[in-house]
Amino acid sequence: MLRSNQQQPSEYKVVIAYDFGTTYSGAAYAFTHSTPTEVFDIQKWPHKAGNFFPKVPTLSVYPRQEPASLEQQQQQRRRPKLSEWGHGAKKAMLKPHAAKQNVLLSHFKLHLDDSLHRPPLENGLTPVQAVADYLAALHQHTVQELTRGFAKNYHPDTFRYCLTVPALWSDRAKHMMRQAAIQAGLIAPSDPSDRLVLISEPEAAALYCEETMADQVQLQDNDRIMVCDAGGGTVDLIVFQVNFSSSPSSTEEGDGDETTSVRKKRQLKEVTKGMGESCGSVFLDDKYHDLLEAKLGTHVMSKIQPREMNDLMDQFIDSIKPEFDGIDDHYVTLPRSVELEDLPASLRDYDDGSLDEGTIKLSADELKQQVFDPIIDKVLSLIEHQYQQIPDGQLNYLFLVGGFGSSNYLYQRIQQVFQDTKVNQIVCPAERAALAVVRGAAYYGIHPQVVVSRVSRRTYGINAGLPFDDEIDPPSTRIVRPDGSVRCTSRFLMFVKKNDVLPVDHCIREQMYVYYGTLKHTDIMLYATENDTVPRYYDEPGVRHVAAISVPIPDMPGVMIGERIAYSVR
Repeated sequence: MLRSNQQQPSEYKVVIAYDFGTTYSGAAYAFTHSTPTEVFDIQKWPHKAGNFFPKVPTLSVYPRQEPASLEQQQQQRRRPKLSEWGHGAKKAMLKPHAAKQNVLLSHFKLHLDDSLHRPPLENGLTPVQAVADYLAALHQHTVQELTRGFAKNYHPDTFRYCLTVPALWSDRAKHMMRQAAIQAGLIAPSDPSDRLVLISEPEAAALYCEETMADQVQLQDNDRIMVCDAGGGTVDLIVFQVNFSSSPSSTEEGDGDETTSVRKKRQLKEVTKGMGESCGSVFLDDKYHDLLEAKLGTHVMSKIQPREMNDLMDQFIDSIKPEFDGIDDHYVTLPRSVELEDLPASLRDYDDGSLDEGTIKLSADELKQQVFDPIIDKVLSLIEHQYQQIPDGQLNYLFLVGGFGSSNYLYQRIQQVFQDTKVNQIVCPAERAALAVVRGAAYYGIHPQVVVSRVSRRTYGINAGLPFDDEIDPPSTRIVRPDGSVRCTSRFLMFVKKNDVLPVDHCIREQMYVYYGTLKHTDIMLYATENDTVPRYYDEPGVRHVAAISVPIPDMPGVMIGERIAYSVR
């Protein structure tokens, strides 16, 4: 049900989608009035050189502060100001002494995921502040780009936003993302909440695949599709069933006779609860760094300058990682500062070709065993876990999307394990695989009704005074109400159970009671748990507080003090 302060979807003229990623971010937009829906990518980015990759690095540069001035800033309640972002941040760090003068923030999206326990950001910013600064710069550039075209005819107040989030994120992480978007100026705190919608990354990718590839793979009614969105930080999965609903549409023929044709409209029903894990391609980078350290030695690695280390890592990120097939060896050019006599004796054995003119060989086997397989094994395990949740094991297509999703080696490994045994066909969209999520998000902002049901990832409920059981409930939670009923104060009243299939916009109602005159307002606390069992109490391990709603009790003439009053919670 739309609240009175919410705009109807038709009042939004432009939908802008942002895929804020761990390593790269993307933006796309679409006009709500155009039929069929056409999605436009933002492909021009500040300081972008001859790189045709359509996304922008998720990097931020801030001036480095001396400890004293940092303390002074905190006293003045000011925080470091973003100086460069994206390609500009990468360029700024190539200047001489850049590392001494600046702080480079990368992978800060991962700080929103509590379960990773990341260390604090180097310059003292909170994760929400760092995300807000980057989103503000991304947003400002995107609006500049799209208002050069037809979108300049629309006021920014008619823009709607769709932000993608990992499937594995908690309600708290998603709330922090919304707060960052408000701080970044995408919407104002007073705007209708539906002006900014969040969609899980694999769901957005599924919408892209369903919209752009349905004809290519000839999706049939009741087909099941799994989408594996392998990105920089996370790998997210989701399974949908495709259903066709027929709706009549009138068409004119010949001399004005009107005939009715049947137009088939696709709908998506979630079959399994979307899931994910932090095992994206950035973790390959970490493994590769460990491999270099093992080969070159800690002494040599400590002498390599930050700029040289960036070049070393870029060789892996730009060449080895996307091209690796598990068969070919790769060669890495060492920085000039590395003295050959400092290298371990095992590398200086020239006969085996491991070192030649400042180039070291990395064999396919060691890259597989030490860099790729530990991460890809996690991805395969994740796919298997998701597959096991499909009730009858029927899976027609597995779509592999995202930057990491375009890896040849990942595709090969998935084919070896799943092709023909558990899935009929594995599809990797050759075009725009990296943009699948952001394009799907733009489509969702215009057609949210394509997704008709979802599977709950958690059990949700509220605190409630339910009947007290002398044999089970702690005596400290026992209270006697004015009407004489004996209640337990810490009970959990379930609204939604984990794995329940819920229609979109489904409203749950529960009748509650309050005793008039005993309280000026009643507080409803919403709790959630990922445990498989329904908790009896809201303070059990694994149950988290996710929201608080304060309901004022109005003056009610003629009602006696202590009288029981019913109210509905929806």
